[in-house]
Amino acid sequence: MDSVKDIWHALQALPITIALFDQRTDSVFANPSAQTLLGIPALVTSAHDALSHLHLFETLDTSLPSNVKPPIHLENGQNINVRYSYIAQNLIALIFEVQHEPDNQADFDEVIAKISAQLIDIQTENLDQQIESALEAIGTFCHADRSYLFQFSNDGKEMSNTHEWVNNNINPFKDELQNIPQNSLPYFFKTMNEKHVFNVPNVSLLPVQAAAEREEFESEGIKSVLCIGLRSDNTLFGFIGCDCVSKAHNWTNTDLIRIKLVGEIIANALKNVVYKQRLEQTQHQLLIANQELKLQANIDSLTGIANRRCFDQTLTNEIQRATRTLQPVSLIICDIDYFKLYNDNNGHQKGDDVLRQVAQALQAQCKRQGDLATRYGGEEFAIILPSIDTQHCLQFADLLQQRIHELNIPHLYSDISPQLTLSIGCHTCFVSKDTTPQTMISAADKALYNAKNAGRNQVQQID
Repeated sequence: MDSVKDIWHALQALPITIALFDQRTDSVFANPSAQTLLGIPALVTSAHDALSHLHLFETLDTSLPSNVKPPIHLENGQNINVRYSYIAQNLIALIFEVQHEPDNQADFDEVIAKISAQLIDIQTENLDQQIESALEAIGTFCHADRSYLFQFSNDGKEMSNTHEWVNNNINPFKDELQNIPQNSLPYFFKTMNEKHVFNVPNVSLLPVQAAAEREEFESEGIKSVLCIGLRSDNTLFGFIGCDCVSKAHNWTNTDLIRIKLVGEIIANALKNVVYKQRLEQTQHQLLIANQELKLQANIDSLTGIANRRCFDQTLTNEIQRATRTLQPVSLIICDIDYFKLYNDNNGHQKGDDVLRQVAQALQAQCKRQGDLATRYGGEEFAIILPSIDTQHCLQFADLLQQRIHELNIPHLYSDISPQLTLSIGCHTCFVSKDTTPQTMISAADKALYNAKNAGRNQVQQID
């Protein structure tokens, strides 16, 4: 960039208050922020005379590439720090910043520390309140009339005002600023996407290509606006901003630093909430998946009732429980009579249908909490009945046979009945030190063997 024009084009885009002094032509170029602060036009000719009241050109040390001038004093009482830098022959960059009282910075640091601490481990239900407190802080310390948070839609094509703070006697606009299309404010979105900063000390000085933005700002009474982009994983997802309504305000570097700091705090809080929600969602999904896996591990895939694995574990648990409670435990093992003949002659599909019907009938009879119907293997089923004595176990077995009879499933290949039937073996015991799952299974299995030998379709009991 050899020309003054090229150099100034690059400098004026910086989000700071800056001017360029051309010693050769005695001209000063001022960006919008400098124009507002110093009350000067964009181009000042005969600068030594026109700007003599500012004392800008006194004590410039040409022997140093950069230095700091003594503060200049404006008529409005503001003290302005000035830094200057020789960036090319006869060209001096002047950077301005309003002085702030040390106590003001200390107060800001204290407020920010408090807000940061509250947002570190923020709960979702308190997030809105804490964000509004942060917006109030930045609005107050930047001497703004409004401060706000906007968030973009998931596709980035719209933005909505989600949080807002307004000073006394200032109209809020949050409700009106919802679902604003990106293409309605093209200059704003382009600037935010490229620079992540939108610094306008004087809305009336916006360029022609920002006509839509100027119209929107003026409709809200905005004279100055400063916005800082919020990013997550290098993606712009929103911004926080301040604006002034009562009068134009020249945003200082301190304002810029402060709003960036608050923006980072809010962005981190929002990211933490999202991460927490994702973590909770993942944990919930894992819990459901584990429950489903556990259920699948204990359920017979064909019949939908408990499987042998579940039976073994439950019987062990019930024996241990009965040891503590001194209550009896009953076990029933039953077998579909002549099921192999039924399956061979009617096909495996109908055989599977019969197994499902019988399983559901047995399950339906288990009405107490703790009663468990299981598929023991093949055409055998087992039922565990906690705290059931011999008499009630036999009554339960009779009800099982009645339910199977009510199914009225034809069995043309049975030697004992034209309908499907069950042989049932029952065993009831008061648990002793010698009682194990295997001793109970052996006893119930022996009772089933006796029922089959006695002609099938009946109940046998062994205590």
